[in-house]
Amino acid sequence: MVFSTLHTNDAPSAFTRMIDMGVEPFLVSSTVEGVMAQRLVRTICPDCKAVFVPDQDELPMDFPLRKGAPKPGPDIAIQQGMMEMMGTGPGGEAQLWKGTGCRSCRQSGFRGRTGIHELLVNNDIIKDLIGQRVNSGVIRLEALKAGMVTLRQDGWRKVLNGTTTIDEVGRVTAGDVN
Repeated sequence: MVFSTLHTNDAPSAFTRMIDMGVEPFLVSSTVEGVMAQRLVRTICPDCKAVFVPDQDELPMDFPLRKGAPKPGPDIAIQQGMMEMMGTGPGGEAQLWKGTGCRSCRQSGFRGRTGIHELLVNNDIIKDLIGQRVNSGVIRLEALKAGMVTLRQDGWRKVLNGTTTIDEVGRVTAGDVN
């Protein structure tokens, strides 16, 4: 087992990056079992964490609690249900969290960091696509069909469970919006 670091924007781009570096596509497709992309987001300060109800107009178009957002994956849908059971705002809106700023976090509302992750598990279809030297967008679509959770989707999970904020996920995944 070999672990390595490649600088790419997402997991599917790792395959094309390796090919661009001179690794033969048949070697990439037959040896890479999976690729994990990661980014760090700041975590909400536990000492000043406060509940708030977001305005629908301020939510990103792909955020799971926004009306008309794309249907979330099963794990996010489960978390949405949990959020609704845990508490809602005055109009039935789901509640989220933010840091208000305190001495512990030096008035930033954040203390510490955590990762958001995207795991692409290689399968026969993706191996064929790599052999055909397709671009990373095609590989990404196939990986999504196979159940890959994107960095942004994992970020939304962490927003829903109160670990970080919408703005923080938006800041580190701005280039990931389709």
